[in-house]
Amino acid sequence: MQIALAPFTLRHYLGDPVDPSYKPGIKTVLQRVKKIGYAGIELGTPPGFTHQEYKDMVDEIGLQVVSTSLRYPELAGEDFSSVIEEATILGAKNVMVPHMPNIVLGNPYELGRLITNLNRAGKALREAGLFLSYHNHAVDFAQVNGKPLFEQIVDGTDPAWVLIQPDTHWLQAGGAHVITWLKRLKGRMYIVHFKDYGIDPYSDHAFLEGTHKQFKEIGEGNLNWPGILKECKELGIPWCAVEQDEYERPVYEAIALSLKNLQKMMEVCL
Repeated sequence: MQIALAPFTLRHYLGDPVDPSYKPGIKTVLQRVKKIGYAGIELGTPPGFTHQEYKDMVDEIGLQVVSTSLRYPELAGEDFSSVIEEATILGAKNVMVPHMPNIVLGNPYELGRLITNLNRAGKALREAGLFLSYHNHAVDFAQVNGKPLFEQIVDGTDPAWVLIQPDTHWLQAGGAHVITWLKRLKGRMYIVHFKDYGIDPYSDHAFLEGTHKQFKEIGEGNLNWPGILKECKELGIPWCAVEQDEYERPVYEAIALSLKNLQKMMEVCL
């Protein structure tokens, strides 16, 4: 299993998304990601680049573009040619749907539309040699008609067309069991988001169990990483992507610690 970095971790360092003058800044950021030791990046073509310019830059740096993204307005459209073109030029095998649109929450009709759109887009991308993967958050475990939204998405989408990109932190935050879900999604994962789940030691635990969760570096929180890593190996998942939404350490120190801990645990566990 190769290790990539999810770019949301570095969102404050990738520059103004509408200002092409940030080209050098993006290159510097990706060079640091490579120097730390990551093999891939989950980042489609930044504004100000052509697909080929971006591909040439990441090739020069020595990173692999693991995944691009497809957001809901495009997912609900009819033409996926531009999405297919971008992923193909960049050499990315995966296109990620990053989150559930707000309109779906508590709305069975819109949930049905989302499932239909995922199947339709997934079929088009699979026919082009790409994977479409749906990424979960904790809110996906809200129940509609007595069943979590995430379960309805997993059951309602065709495994031949739609993969799932589970996020370890958000599974835990949604009250799910990470390893149980990895087992359940056997054969439907190309990338797993690795994100640790910590407990704030200063939470007001005496009042209504007001315990606050934290985003932690991999291995610095409470998830069962030996079990998660062994399961990922058994399932043959080719990529994981480290992601940390918030951090207390400087960001490059945080992602370096996550990678160091992850590589050490992989040596021991695998």
